[in-house]
Amino acid sequence: MDDSAEPLSRSRRNVITDDDQILYLLNEVSRGARRAYDARAAKTGFNQTQWRIIGQLLRDPSLTQSEIAKALELESATIGQAVAVLCAQGLLERRRAETDRRAWKLILTRKLGALIPELREAADQLHTVLWRDIAPSDKHLLKQLLAKISANLEGSATVPDSR
Repeated sequence: MDDSAEPLSRSRRNVITDDDQILYLLNEVSRGARRAYDARAAKTGFNQTQWRIIGQLLRDPSLTQSEIAKALELESATIGQAVAVLCAQGLLERRRAETDRRAWKLILTRKLGALIPELREAADQLHTVLWRDIAPSDKHLLKQLLAKISANLEGSATVPDSR
């Protein structure tokens, strides 16, 4: 029998490492948390792109529309449509950035402020599920480790291929 016809399952044992498994788990947690938050935040009427834009602006109000698109790894058109809806609803204001007239500065409005408690409640419900049976010290350690991993990744995309 030809070796190339051997089932892949026998040879893949050493291909997927524990490090790979951690990355898969991080991805699953991220996707699962977004889905769970979507379900909880649905009563606000926001879709995922909209609440993620709002979340980015709550974290850093100085971000421009293009910076948010980059941070969320979404197309400019996708962000633009979501922002247009939020502006039409009076939840955001779009203004030209003073430093770059080509860029759009996004401003959270007071009307949106009235919805923040609902978004906070949805997040708190999710955190209750996420952190069940996890000690605060473990949570703190996880935060420290993820911050270190994130720092390690900064600039890693510009590292030349070692081949």
